[in-house]
Amino acid sequence: MERINQIYKRAWWAFLGIVVLSALIAARMFMIQINPGERAAAILNNTTVEREIPAARGQIFAHDGKPLSVNVPVYSVYWDARAPYDIHLYRNTIDSLAICLSRLIPGTSREFFIAQFKRARLEKDRYALIADSLDAIKIQTFKQFPLVREGRYKSGFIIEQLNKRDRPMGNLARRTIGIAAGEEFTGIERAYDQQLRGKNGLQLQEKIAGSIWRPVESSYISAPEPGSDLITTLDIHLQDLAHKSLKENLEKHQASWGCVVLMEVETGFVRAMVNLSKEKNDFYTEEFNYAIGSSLEPGSTMKLATLMACLDEGLVKPQDSVETGKGVAAFHGIPMKDSNWDRGGNGTITAEACFEKSSNIGTAKLVERSFGHQPGRFLSKLHEYGLNENLGIELEGEGQPFLYDKPGERGWSAISITQLAIGYEARCTPLQTLAFYNAVANDGRFLRPQFVEEIRKDGRTVFRARPVVLRKNFCSGTTLEACRAMMEGVAEPGGTAEEIFKKVDYKVGGKTGTARIHEDGRYHEHRFRASFVGYFPAEKPKYSCIVVISDPKSGQYYGSTVAAPVFRDLANRVLATDPELHITEPVNDTAAVASFVFPASKNGDAKALSNVYRSLGIPNNIDDAHQWLTTSTASDSVRVHTKKMHAALVPDVKGMGLQDALFLLENRGMTVRVIGVGKVKRQSVNPGSTIKSNPYITIELS
Repeated sequence: MERINQIYKRAWWAFLGIVVLSALIAARMFMIQINPGERAAAILNNTTVEREIPAARGQIFAHDGKPLSVNVPVYSVYWDARAPYDIHLYRNTIDSLAICLSRLIPGTSREFFIAQFKRARLEKDRYALIADSLDAIKIQTFKQFPLVREGRYKSGFIIEQLNKRDRPMGNLARRTIGIAAGEEFTGIERAYDQQLRGKNGLQLQEKIAGSIWRPVESSYISAPEPGSDLITTLDIHLQDLAHKSLKENLEKHQASWGCVVLMEVETGFVRAMVNLSKEKNDFYTEEFNYAIGSSLEPGSTMKLATLMACLDEGLVKPQDSVETGKGVAAFHGIPMKDSNWDRGGNGTITAEACFEKSSNIGTAKLVERSFGHQPGRFLSKLHEYGLNENLGIELEGEGQPFLYDKPGERGWSAISITQLAIGYEARCTPLQTLAFYNAVANDGRFLRPQFVEEIRKDGRTVFRARPVVLRKNFCSGTTLEACRAMMEGVAEPGGTAEEIFKKVDYKVGGKTGTARIHEDGRYHEHRFRASFVGYFPAEKPKYSCIVVISDPKSGQYYGSTVAAPVFRDLANRVLATDPELHITEPVNDTAAVASFVFPASKNGDAKALSNVYRSLGIPNNIDDAHQWLTTSTASDSVRVHTKKMHAALVPDVKGMGLQDALFLLENRGMTVRVIGVGKVKRQSVNPGSTIKSNPYITIELS
């Protein structure tokens, strides 16, 4: 019985202990509800969570290593008024700390910061903002201030770093590199956002008040991985040159907007891209990427593709004649004019001269003669050249080109083939036009323009760009050679850009373009878009370039007078500052002397040539019995060849001086128009043509 009583007592003691323990737990829970500790409060209120920590964005550099878009650290300073700081230390240092802060941050005072700290203590603010947007130098200075130098836990100060995106080069290539609109990027920033963004990390953080969070610990659950760095194709030196050249001419002509793209011929790497538009204050800034995003009627720059198609199909030869009359003609009742119609037009010219003079009528007649009964064949050739396709560049926003798929589509009419020939009823972006011209400079290799050369991760190259060939040999070698010759002729005597390039010491291949602006469903009579596209130096092209200037208001609007000067100024500056383009071949003295001693002369009269060479003591094989000769220089003498002449046929006067050429042509009853000085470079009517059918002829001298 006693044994049972002992068990009974123990059970009651155990029960009593459980009751007391339960009471203590309940009391503790009650106390926590009334006045919880900081960590307990956070847990009870579910305010401690794993929060995503953004990774540092990768940085963007120019081809030569200069920074284009980088992360600049900025710092904010907060104070926790409920931290376990030393109250005696606080009281002894707060005055000197406030003085130091007022000196660090302009526009503040000692009293301002004293009030800030008092307010934070009164409200028991755990995240009171003391200073923000401090740079790295200022934050290092701040860390040496009284109280702050005691460390985070003794002082209560919290320093947070943010990365601010900054463009050290200012507005240079602003749209190409990309800008941020809220959280959205443009340009390269957007195209390579995934690589630049990196991988976010995780950190345990607690909510302080409202939407304010702070780390519970300084370590990470998983550390953020910074994004990759990009090495772009852009060259800041060339970008700066392009920017200055374009801006100067936009201001001169008070144009609405303009763009320039400079591309490396062999690689397709874009070395400079400038897009400037006039704002309300008449300043020019980069607000839209016209070079990529504006799909527009190209105007006369389309004539290269038009004549290329005619030549490539064997339907036209460079020396074929075409009658342009006085510069005014009608196609299916719709009038067409050449730019010099008010000066009498071009008369009869060759297909080659038609391109060099940018004759609308000549180009339209050639394409009508070649494809008038088979317009679908013409469209097929233009499709073969890729003029209906996007380039597929990395940057978003590429404008969609427009080109009829076949005759008879919506919008097609009887004059569509002739309008298309001169750059209307089709659309493309400036960059798409440049890529086509670049292919001519690059031996028929049509490349995709590129903007990024390398992607680097942790300093290692993980991607290196190579030229991307979209098409190879899209036209024959003979056609390519003829197109280059025509393009070079544009910048030579008789060409539309003769005046612009006559004083340069290098050769250019290019084409001028002028197009009426089409807005609100109609073409504006006195508003134009001027362009020039080509490559330099023509002997061994290194760069291709396009310039487009829209709506100039200076009274000048042709591509030759508005856009070509930008191309020339940029080319001058590039060639003057690029050592690689100044390397010359060693001169062979013997050959130079021989060349001097035995010069070639103009072709001409046998007796006159014989007298000149005999007086100079130069060996030759002239027979005075032959009246008209051509000459060539051999290593030890001058060789002459007989020129056969027929009274009823147009003679070959190329290589002759003006006097001899006029003598031959006018004596045969032809009316002669002369352009330039020197010896005859071209004649508008092919040798051997009947004079009766071709009574008018233009000869070009250089």
